Amino acid sequence: MVVMSTSDPTFSPKSSGMKVPARLKIRIGLVILPLCLWLYWGPFRSMKPLLLSAPRINWQPCVEDASFFCGYLDVPTDYDNPSAGTSRLRLTNYPAPCPQSERLGIILINYGGPGVPGSEASFDTAPRLSNLTGSRHDIISFDQRGLGRSTPKVNCFGSALKYEMFKTNTVFETTFSVPKDPFSAAGRAVLIEQQKEALALEEAQGALCAETLGAKALGFMSTTTTIYDMEEISKVMEGEDAPLNFYGGSYGTIVGAYLANMLPHKAGKIVIDGVVPGDAWSNEHYDSQVLLRLLLTDSEKTYQLYLSECFEAGPEHCPLTHMEDKSAKDIEKRVDDFIDRVEAQPLRGVKYSRPGYLTSGGVRSSIFTMLQMPEAWPRITQMLAAAINNSDPAPLMALIYRRYSDPSPTPQHDGYIETGQGELLRLAIFCGDALPYVEGEQLPTAESIVDDILVTMKTLPRFGATVHLMEQHGGCHLWPGTGAGPKRFTGPFNKTLTTPALIVANTHDPITPYDSAKLVKNTMGDSARLLVQDVAGHSYLAPTTSCAARVISNYFAKGVIPEDAETFCKREIGNYFTDTSALQANPKLVAGLLGLKDSR
Repeated sequence: MVVMSTSDPTFSPKSSGMKVPARLKIRIGLVILPLCLWLYWGPFRSMKPLLLSAPRINWQPCVEDASFFCGYLDVPTDYDNPSAGTSRLRLTNYPAPCPQSERLGIILINYGGPGVPGSEASFDTAPRLSNLTGSRHDIISFDQRGLGRSTPKVNCFGSALKYEMFKTNTVFETTFSVPKDPFSAAGRAVLIEQQKEALALEEAQGALCAETLGAKALGFMSTTTTIYDMEEISKVMEGEDAPLNFYGGSYGTIVGAYLANMLPHKAGKIVIDGVVPGDAWSNEHYDSQVLLRLLLTDSEKTYQLYLSECFEAGPEHCPLTHMEDKSAKDIEKRVDDFIDRVEAQPLRGVKYSRPGYLTSGGVRSSIFTMLQMPEAWPRITQMLAAAINNSDPAPLMALIYRRYSDPSPTPQHDGYIETGQGELLRLAIFCGDALPYVEGEQLPTAESIVDDILVTMKTLPRFGATVHLMEQHGGCHLWPGTGAGPKRFTGPFNKTLTTPALIVANTHDPITPYDSAKLVKNTMGDSARLLVQDVAGHSYLAPTTSCAARVISNYFAKGVIPEDAETFCKREIGNYFTDTSALQANPKLVAGLLGLKDSR
């Protein structure tokens, strides 16, 4: 089909001698503009976001990616108090690539964290999720309150650089340096000293956030409020009675659990991938190790698989392997010896743009981060090998620094500038959900926190103390937003659903294990089905098997509920170091989470 325009010489008023009235020009433009847009987006892409949008969201093609629509929605700050004003949510819409007659509505997405701005993550991940869910729903992502381009925003320090300076060479950046014998009196003392530093830092940043944002604003950045915001988005886009379809990974599974149990009458099709149990999330103190002990259940199992894959791949593909190695145990010892060496004497690094030193905590946290993303195994293994084999810590130090903050300037759109305070974004949500301490209850001390960590380390010696500071556990009693918002949702988490939810778990997930998914499935009973993949990696950062993809697609697009309580999908990939083409995790997303330009 050829589109004629007034700029075509064969249709020119000057060449024909015609004089086109102004009103006619306007009418021609009004006809041609939608037609051009239709041709640009393609006949099979839904035009609803642009042409039939609800008036409260002014959808426009996104500056970052014109195949998406971006918009803002003003919502009540406090749904129980209209006089409290409004907050603004930033949304992205990846329209269903199907005829409008086949469209089935929207799926709301939460990518986890907590603290991951959904609109930014959607540009790399929404097309994959659209395909995974059957390509018949608009994929809607949004920045939760406090995150990304939503306002108010958690920006306590004013810039990424200032927050980086605050954390530089502290336990917030390096995590715990674990003594060789942490259970000895001397080893325990070393951990307590580091935990004291962490509490002092948490108190300082909490005081600054109270001054710059205030407890009231921070109190409305909880998951409880997020569920009401999701309900509002659904009302505006699909109508009052539309079911809320949802896909959430990692922390997003908490959002899914809250949705299913706060609004069971509105719950549509819900997939939660990489499960955290809602009861422990809501009803245990943030400094408690109860939740972390459960979540780290498969961390060592995943690490042993990584070592085995490395050994089988050989030196050509895994530089931690040496020709004389007899088994994966040789690699394990080589890494453990290096960690002990760096614990005794941190490795100085001057080649990176910011001189510093590599600690054993930095090595542990880098390995743990790597285990979550199999696509990153070859890349981060090269960095680790450079430090071990060549005493060159610069690549690994670059990863550590970039992972915890990225002060590099970013383009400004819609008045938004990235401020790089990711840990504070996490605390705004987690501490908003956390069980507050009540008057008379003993507040945590460095000694009590470390003693609890040591219990964890008895069964999880390698990573038992690592995640605690990677995620700044232990300081919600110092966070101004804890207990300051609407009434916290605390369960129960066993409401009956019209459409059973689909729970996805991976056999080798270092931070959301099968045991956690099984616990949630048992709590939900017949209102859930469990889908288990024999893959390595955390939640949707792991490769998706074709078996699981069929189940998820049929669930969303055809409404097919698995008959069995648990479905098992066999491993399809070969070796994680040699069969890299089979990895399906999104490389751009992985690179973004690592702070790298690419994932390979």
